[in-house]
Amino acid sequence: MKLKSFIAATGVASLLVLSSCSSTPKETTQKKETSTKTEDAKAATTQTPQKNDFKSIYFDFNKFNIREDQKEAAQSTATMLQKNSNIKIEIQGHTDDRGSAEYNMALGTKRAESLKKFLTTFGIPKNRISTTSFGKERPAMEGSNENAWSKNRRDEIVKK
Repeated sequence: MKLKSFIAATGVASLLVLSSCSSTPKETTQKKETSTKTEDAKAATTQTPQKNDFKSIYFDFNKFNIREDQKEAAQSTATMLQKNSNIKIEIQGHTDDRGSAEYNMALGTKRAESLKKFLTTFGIPKNRISTTSFGKERPAMEGSNENAWSKNRRDEIVKK
C-alpha cells in the first residue's frame, strides 16, 4: 500500500512539475517577442536617416515658395531632424533647363534657402543646414516637356 501511495504521489508531483514547465517556455517566448518588438520600435525611431530617407520637395515653374502639397514632405524632414539632433543636412536646389545658367543658379539658391527657412520654423538650428544650388546642371529626368521639368524643379536633402 505504501508503494502505491508513493507511486501516486510521485506521479502527481511529476504532473505538477511538467505542467508548470510547459507554461514557462510560453511565457519566456512571449516576453522575448514583446521585448524584441519594443527594441525594434525603438530602433526604428532612433535610426539615423540616410540620403534617400528624405523626400524631395518640388516647386512650380519660376517659383521658390514651398507649395501646399509639398509642406507635408517638408514637415517630415523637420520631424526627422528633430528626432536626430546630431544630423546635419545640405539642401540642394535644382531647376528645370529653361532660362540662363545664372538665373537658374540664383533660383536654385532661393529654393534651398526657402526650405531652410521652413525647417528653422520647426526649431531646427540654422547651423545644421547648409544650402547649395546646382541650377539646371543635375536634372532628375532628361527631357524638354512638363513631365521632366516638374521632376527637375526640386530641393534634394542630403545627409552630411
